[in-house]
Amino acid sequence: MVRLTIWDNQAVYFRELNRISTRKHQIIIITSIIPRLHEGKLSLTTTPGSRFYFDNDIDIIQCLQKKNKLLS
Repeated sequence: MVRLTIWDNQAVYFRELNRISTRKHQIIIITSIIPRLHEGKLSLTTTPGSRFYFDNDIDIIQCLQKKNKLLS
């Protein structure tokens, strides 16, 4: 498990994308994050340049879904 902290407008955008998704399993690609160790645990924090990709037509998402048998 990885903790991801989403700030300000990025949190609003992520919440909206998550709300419109109706899939049981979701694969999300998040770019431009800052990894940090806090009390021995990994934390990923978004930056103003972070982008969220929920598009299942992206090749890497399709590969992850096939690998994890999440395609229906």
